[in-house]
Amino acid sequence: MLSQSEIDALLKGAIEVDQKDGQESVNLAELINQGGEQRGRAETEGGKKVTAYNFWSPDRFSKEQMRAVELVHEDLTERLTTSLPTFLRTNLRPRLVHTEQGRFHDFLKDFPPNSLFHMINLAPLPSQVVITMSPNISYLILEQRLGGKIEGRYQDRQLTEIDQSLLRGLVEHMLGDIKAAWSKVVSVEPTLEDSTTNQHWVQMIMGNERVMLLTFELNIQGTTGTMSMFIPFNTLKPIANVLNPHIWIAGRKEQQQDYTTREKVLQNMQRVTLPIRVPLGQAELHLREILNLAVGDVIQLDTSIREPLVVEVARRKRFTGRVGRSGRNLAIQISGVIREPADPADEIER
Repeated sequence: MLSQSEIDALLKGAIEVDQKDGQESVNLAELINQGGEQRGRAETEGGKKVTAYNFWSPDRFSKEQMRAVELVHEDLTERLTTSLPTFLRTNLRPRLVHTEQGRFHDFLKDFPPNSLFHMINLAPLPSQVVITMSPNISYLILEQRLGGKIEGRYQDRQLTEIDQSLLRGLVEHMLGDIKAAWSKVVSVEPTLEDSTTNQHWVQMIMGNERVMLLTFELNIQGTTGTMSMFIPFNTLKPIANVLNPHIWIAGRKEQQQDYTTREKVLQNMQRVTLPIRVPLGQAELHLREILNLAVGDVIQLDTSIREPLVVEVARRKRFTGRVGRSGRNLAIQISGVIREPADPADEIER
């Protein structure tokens, strides 16, 4: 940027007077170019490093926000180190090795045509995250999942429908770890929207959007490859105010309730089976009386037929009811709820 004194000096030296018309004309483009050249020469002569600022491609996020995203995915690598070996049945340790930001179409040119791109939606955040793996690692994962073993260099070929399905299963296995890694910043529900090898289709979906590229190093059975993750800035924009390393380390102050997970838990609980017992009563007999019992003998219980019976659920008294018949089966009709006395330990905690 030029100072006011430099602008005044440029205007004074660059104004051209048209003697014929008697009017002053200024070429603003030449002024700006001359100002930039003079400024660049001045700072170069002073020993300062000059970096041109590109207004078409600005850095939209600070270093702290970039570092917060790195911390999230460093935590993701630790989780994948535990979960992926159980899925692949072999040792695997991902490592975050590089991060940068730029236009998606610039990064796309570096990937081979047979790369498989997975588009993941981090609801409720907008846009989609794209994940892809280098072909050598993808083929090694396929051989490992199919029970084979790669000997020597892999053969470069197009991925079949079965290959793509198996690789999608790996990414779906990673969604739980992605959700857990982001939980300290924001509550998300990752879902795999699509997987394709068509780079033009991926380019059309992502457009000319600016993204953050995270490169992970994967090492499987002595073979080293990469996994690349593209996070659009539109995805990070709604949470830009919480993308801070201190917030990630301390965790979110307010835990947001995940209604989808809560609904799933309730549905799973409704399918849980519990034992139910309805004791009809008790009686005390001597051992001699028990040994002399015969068919047709009547044992008198300590309960009356008019008294409600106690219904036990998982060995705890929960309801009262009356015995009856439903068709050809015995049944019990619930007539009341038993309120158990509070546990003194619970009262102390309250």
